Amino acid sequence: MRVVVVGAGVIGSVYAARLAAAGHGVHVLAHGRRRAALGEDGLRVRTEGRVLTQDVDVLPSDGPLPEVDVIIVAVRATQLDPVLDVFDVSTRATVVFLQHLAARAREVVTRLGVERTVLAFPGIGGLVGDDGVVEYVEIGAQPTTIDATAVRAATVGQLIASTGMRTAMEDDMPAWFATHEVFVACMGAGILACGGDAATLARDQVMLRRVVAAVHEGFAALSSHGVAVTPSALRVLFSTMPGWFAAAYWRHALQGPVGTIALAPHSRASRDDEFPLLCAGVVDRFASSETPTLSALLEPHARMG
Repeated sequence: MRVVVVGAGVIGSVYAARLAAAGHGVHVLAHGRRRAALGEDGLRVRTEGRVLTQDVDVLPSDGPLPEVDVIIVAVRATQLDPVLDVFDVSTRATVVFLQHLAARAREVVTRLGVERTVLAFPGIGGLVGDDGVVEYVEIGAQPTTIDATAVRAATVGQLIASTGMRTAMEDDMPAWFATHEVFVACMGAGILACGGDAATLARDQVMLRRVVAAVHEGFAALSSHGVAVTPSALRVLFSTMPGWFAAAYWRHALQGPVGTIALAPHSRASRDDEFPLLCAGVVDRFASSETPTLSALLEPHARMG
């Protein structure tokens, strides 16, 4: 297929490289130093010590998009406005939003049309190293998750699956996003409280238990509001298992790649823009609920947009 990936951060780089390696025609829309680096060195991503280098077509930032089958949007929700106008000129392409759009999801679907818009979330996390190589980890419990109700969900699922990455079709994407909001906000707040270091959070038993208790409160509040906590792995870990078990699980996971390569770098990178809005959204959602631990953990970071 012919694909444009908008954004060359961690998510955009990994999906663009994996799609190109799978034989698809990939164009990347990037800006600034990242665009220059791609032009000189190609797209380089690394996982488990293996480096994948792909030459992709780097598009000029001020030109029209080529005619393609799929556009994958891999920028933060706070960076969406400058690129939305570009999508309007391509009336045929499927547009996949590979991030959490939060309150803007309905606006985006209305603007681009329900027939060609697919909401999804990546199954990887990582960071861009000083050498320009993107280090990433595939998150076993979180495959690339695709809104199963979208008209073109099957097409997107087949495209991503062709890379070898795991995919999952989600029948209730709003509930999945709501669950993810609670988990990422609480875990990110805990990491930032420990200097932005996941391993430090793992060693801080008091803060880690506080994070686990906050997620438990958030999930209970979602359930009381009629929102299904999904996926089941998170629901069981934080809602069914005792708190000490969840803390022990995350004490181990936070010191591994999921904590050090995925969660912590994302928390640090988004602490001044996307993360405060995420925390504010969660606090606002539970304004009428009994969530004292969650609110106390998130309110110092919360900022309404």
